[in-house]
Amino acid sequence: MGCEMGIIVKNEMGRALKGKILLGKTKSFVLRITPVFLFLFLLFSEPIALFGLSSDGISDPEVDKDKYPHKQFNYINVEIDTTLAYAPSLYKAGLIYDFTENRLVWEKNLEEQFPIASLTKMMVSLIAIEQIDAGNIKLDDIATISKYATWVGGSKVYLKAGQKVTISDLLEASMIRSGNDAAYALAEYVGGTEKDFVYMMNEKAESLGMESTCFANSTGMPMRSKVIADNHSTAADLLLMARELVKHEDILDMTSRSTEKIQNANGLYTYDNRNSLVKKYDEIDGLKTGFTNAAKYCIVATSKRCDHRVITILLGVETKRNRYNVAVNLFNNYYSSIGLGKLGEDFEETASVH
Repeated sequence: MGCEMGIIVKNEMGRALKGKILLGKTKSFVLRITPVFLFLFLLFSEPIALFGLSSDGISDPEVDKDKYPHKQFNYINVEIDTTLAYAPSLYKAGLIYDFTENRLVWEKNLEEQFPIASLTKMMVSLIAIEQIDAGNIKLDDIATISKYATWVGGSKVYLKAGQKVTISDLLEASMIRSGNDAAYALAEYVGGTEKDFVYMMNEKAESLGMESTCFANSTGMPMRSKVIADNHSTAADLLLMARELVKHEDILDMTSRSTEKIQNANGLYTYDNRNSLVKKYDEIDGLKTGFTNAAKYCIVATSKRCDHRVITILLGVETKRNRYNVAVNLFNNYYSSIGLGKLGEDFEETASVH
């Protein structure tokens, strides 16, 4: 009898224990499945709440056009005439922008980031020319070349440590020859140190709305670091910078020259413009070329034909020849589309004024 009662009690306790285990598993299952049901409910019943979209499908809050100036373009997507323009597959990103009409007329990968190599020097010259306009420095100011400037590799005008050079000569050498030593020396003169000047570059980029741009140095040379990325930007951001730069006639006067001279460690040094288009076409008066293994061949070019200024940007072109050929053909494509003919042609023989 005692054994039977013990078995009965044991069985009852077993059932109770099994009940508790089952209840615990049920609670655990409910806790795990509830977030899934909640997600599915939001996904299918109210997706605008889940993804932060307004009822008309536009992100909320709205884009602040004052903060992002490149959103203010009067955008028209012009179809590229392949008889005039090279295939867009030849470059990673690019655009055509009508500066006179404030019209972005064509683009590829407008907001995608790429290394920009010596296009970096556009920001160096923009800050320098604005400092000149503000009266903080002058074109005829004298900078003393530091040993650090002479240590920079890549494209150079071969300045010597201790040499005295005018700001005008440094600007010209930076923008025309893409002299890394000149750009570094200019950065040191304006910023005190190159590091402090790089802070100024990033602050200026932010003020222009270049939210996808970051500068790590003043030359565009590869950083060769696993931690710090090379200078990078987007076609859209570079356009913001180019729009500011072309407002300065002193800069365009420099970048339109085929050759220039500077006193360097070996005497009077004559150098050619890295942008060979300015020698071939009178309408093209800037702005800057660039190349590194990572960035490939890049260009921000501007032309003024019949008082109509256009800016063309190309990033990630595989060859130097294609960089120039594509840029010219993009210019020709757009100028022809608005009745202004092609670069180098007499206007009277091509079309009537648009």
